[in-house]
Amino acid sequence: MPAWLEVLLNLSGYAGFVALASRGTACPRAPADNRSYSDKR
Repeated sequence: MPAWLEVLLNLSGYAGFVALASRGTACPRAPADNRSYSDKR
């Protein structure tokens, strides 16, 4: 496998991971915060 192809795959994988992580944590944050608040009460 050429080095440039390996670098391209690494960059695309990293970009995909960042996109999924930013999308995944944007919505569930509120319910998680609500659960922690309800536990404190």
